Amino acid sequence: MPDDLLADLLGALGFDPDGHLPGLWQGAPPRAHLRRWRDDLGLSAEQIIRVAKETRKEHPTPPDGPRALDRAMERAVRRKSGIGSPASRPGNAMCGRRSGKSASSEALPGAEAVTAFYAELVNSDRFLPASMISNTIRDLLLASGLVTAGRLRKRGIA
Repeated sequence: MPDDLLADLLGALGFDPDGHLPGLWQGAPPRAHLRRWRDDLGLSAEQIIRVAKETRKEHPTPPDGPRALDRAMERAVRRKSGIGSPASRPGNAMCGRRSGKSASSEALPGAEAVTAFYAELVNSDRFLPASMISNTIRDLLLASGLVTAGRLRKRGIA
């Protein structure tokens, strides 16, 4: 992994890459997170930097470590795939109410591609944060038959 990406990320977060860095931003941990965001989540270098800049708008203080950015990176993947956007929610998304419908492949545009992406991730041995799989995604995975309930439990997803 090029150190340029790490330097760009640190700069986007407000750190001086050549200056003193907090302990969690030194050594292997930030590089491992960058690799995970690129390889496991499929984010490009530009997307990682953009997400990091966006997090600074919400939280002006730089994060203590790369783990603080995991959820923002996961949200970026969901936005990229269309999961979680108002247009993809079943029912009346504008008023924030749930429609009472169960998750189905008709409820989400491109659900087959999204389901295949998450099924491949669940069935692999790659890093998978349990918070990455929402109840809706879990239900879609089970309904599609691409993932078993036992595999989900084994990966820490109830």
